[in-house]
Amino acid sequence: MANIDLSKYGITGATEIVHNPSYEYLFEEETKEGLTGFDIGKLTELDAVNVMTGIYTGRSPKDKFIVMDKTSKDTVWWTTDEYKNDNHPASEEAWSAVKEIAKKELSNKKLYVVDAFCGANKDTRMAVRFIVEVAWQAHFIKNM
Repeated sequence: MANIDLSKYGITGATEIVHNPSYEYLFEEETKEGLTGFDIGKLTELDAVNVMTGIYTGRSPKDKFIVMDKTSKDTVWWTTDEYKNDNHPASEEAWSAVKEIAKKELSNKKLYVVDAFCGANKDTRMAVRFIVEVAWQAHFIKNM
C-alpha cells in the first residue's frame, strides 16, 4: 500500500492505496474474475478493454457545471440567453454538498491514485491528482 495521506482531501480509512499504477497492473485489475457492475472490464476481439457504463456513456458537455465564486465569476465565459455555451454555474453550496458525498464514497475502500498533468509545457502545466475506486477509471485517466 502506498504511503499517501488522503485525509487532507477528507478521505479516510482506505483499505489499500495503489499509487500511479502501471498499465499492466490496471489491466489485471480491470479484467480479473469476480468483478461486478461498473467495475467490470472485458476484452474485445482486438484485446482492448471495454467497459459498460450504462446510460452515462458519452456524457454531454451540457452536463458541465463550474463553481461560480470570486475567482471564476469574471474569468469564465458563462452561458447567457444572448450567448449560449456549456459553462453553467454551480453554487459553492452545491459544490460543498457534492464534495461531501465524494469523500464518504471514497472512504474505507481500495483506491487508485493517479498523479498527472494538464498541459504539455513543463513551465505552465498544472499538476492534478485523481483519486478513484475503479481500476478502469485510473486506466482512462492515464490514457488521457
